[in-house]
Amino acid sequence: MNKRHLMKVAVLASLAAMTTGGAAFAEEDFLAEYELAPMIVTAGRVPQKLVDARADISMVSRQEIEDMHMSNVEEALRTVPGVQFLNYGGNGLNANMSGVRINGSKDIVVLVDGVRINDFRGAGNGGYFNAPLLSNMDNIERIEVLRGSAATMYGSGAKGGVINIVTRKIAGTRTTIDLSTGQQGNENHKFSTMGRAGDDGKFSYLAYHNRLLSGDMKAGDGKVWPGHTHTESTGVKLAYDLAENNKASISYDEMKSDFSGEDFIYNNGFRGRNRDHSITFKHDVQFAENWDNSFTYRKNHNNDGYGQSYRNGQSYFNSTNMDYTLITEQLGFHDGTHSIIAGVDISKADNNDPKFAGFDENDNQVMVYHWYTNHSYFIQDDWNLMKGVTLSGGIRHDRPEADDRGPKFASHTSKSYKLSVDFTDNDTVYAGRSDFFILPGMDKLYNPKFGNGDLLPAYGRTSSIGYTHKFDDANALTFNWFKTEDEQSIGYEGDLNNGHYRNYNDGISRGWNAQYMGTIGENWSVNLGWAHLYQFTPGDTFSKGYYPKDKLTFDAIYTKDKWIAGVDGFYFIRKKDSMARKAVKGWPHDKYGIYNLSVNYLPEKNQTFYLKVNNIFNTLWAEHTNAIWGGGADSWYSMPGRVITWGYKLTF
Repeated sequence: MNKRHLMKVAVLASLAAMTTGGAAFAEEDFLAEYELAPMIVTAGRVPQKLVDARADISMVSRQEIEDMHMSNVEEALRTVPGVQFLNYGGNGLNANMSGVRINGSKDIVVLVDGVRINDFRGAGNGGYFNAPLLSNMDNIERIEVLRGSAATMYGSGAKGGVINIVTRKIAGTRTTIDLSTGQQGNENHKFSTMGRAGDDGKFSYLAYHNRLLSGDMKAGDGKVWPGHTHTESTGVKLAYDLAENNKASISYDEMKSDFSGEDFIYNNGFRGRNRDHSITFKHDVQFAENWDNSFTYRKNHNNDGYGQSYRNGQSYFNSTNMDYTLITEQLGFHDGTHSIIAGVDISKADNNDPKFAGFDENDNQVMVYHWYTNHSYFIQDDWNLMKGVTLSGGIRHDRPEADDRGPKFASHTSKSYKLSVDFTDNDTVYAGRSDFFILPGMDKLYNPKFGNGDLLPAYGRTSSIGYTHKFDDANALTFNWFKTEDEQSIGYEGDLNNGHYRNYNDGISRGWNAQYMGTIGENWSVNLGWAHLYQFTPGDTFSKGYYPKDKLTFDAIYTKDKWIAGVDGFYFIRKKDSMARKAVKGWPHDKYGIYNLSVNYLPEKNQTFYLKVNNIFNTLWAEHTNAIWGGGADSWYSMPGRVITWGYKLTF
């Protein structure tokens, strides 16, 4: 099948989806769900309507995930304004990692149901998390993205924002099988089941297993990047309703991933692995009319390895073997005038591989199992001063500690405040400022080649002004201007062979995000976004031509009878004048659009046949270049060209 024929098939399928008649159940189900004002929890750690959040926040709904057949969280986040990526191509070097930034910052917090999963990684590492760990999209109800500093509520690392993945509630018995295959060796096998047991239905369960395969990647210019990935993830969650508004749950998640390929930039082969498993216990209870409490314990083990083999016979290998522990105790009070959240977060990181720490008095090498921990105490109050006026204030105190040969960090206090005013029932203006505080990660402290044991934490503040206009519960327009100032940051100095991490004393990011969320007519749902960004952060390559000056995001879904069709994507406008080597063509294009198409046919309510086309115009594009490290022309890591996938989903 040639390229022209593939394009004809995609276009014809899209037209068919918008014109073919049939039974009406799909349209009715879709509209009934979308017209409800969606509830979110990330903005204030309490449930509220998205349009009433008084914060710069976006949501990817269950409907978008399902209708566009988003295979992982990364695909979903690419439709969100203010979210940027910096990936090494479609497989291989970055096959199992997603470099995510919000408002230009790689210091973000990733949550699942409010529980932190990117753990105690430290400055510069928050935006890197294992994508396969979050590939079970069938059990995701929505993804909430809070842009801007939220450190007083979510702790170290919440500089750029927060991603909260909310899983589906277990409302009844349901089993889903989703099988797909396609070009470039792509295979995706998903199984999940959930339900309630017992005569009283108080016991509930959820289990899943995903298997993902991909092969050689073909870029938009026809060049094939050899590679292979094999990822399997498995998990189970058990919950019990002790009483009304009193629920306990325990969950176990495991991910195994192996990848290999060839890097054309450095002319070497590579191979790597990711191993991750975690156990989480959570207890939520409302013990009085206005009082509630939440307790969380999470233990995570992570073991990664990555190696390169060069043509000259040299090789390189690096691995991590870490344990992370998180304990959170949160108390809430809500009486209509005050909404107060207070609690404590205890985080600990243990390095299971000994690191060289110098010599003793007899000139013998000293090896140390490094660790450090952080005790954080926080409180925030949303105070309704009068009708339509809310004053929010919060404070967090961090007390980090480390082993005897580790860094000596001082305690730090962060604060935040925000004033919001409802000028009308549909118009809200808010303004505020929030501090951030970020501890250095162990890799930046102890890496034998690039580490610096004298690193100090990063800190600074973000100011923002926002406006929301609510047309109705299903249509809203938001705008947010922000400015992030680094008083102290952590960056890299030097080249790839001779360099180290160090502290810098300045850095700035500013810009704005705008979005429209809503429905058009009886059949369309639309999300449009526009993000504008300026950034200069010393020691961060993102400032050197990587980030988009402007990025437009969109998704539109059309529902008619037994057909559902959707398009999503983004248009990228790169900052052009900051490449370290301006004379070198470091990117295929400085302006480009990536557009994806999904077509669904539902012969029965519980069955879906689907066709998905990513990058429908086969655009050559890249998010990572080697030109700034001295590479020659065309030294970029290409992202995938057009990829066609087809599949079948059954729910019973």
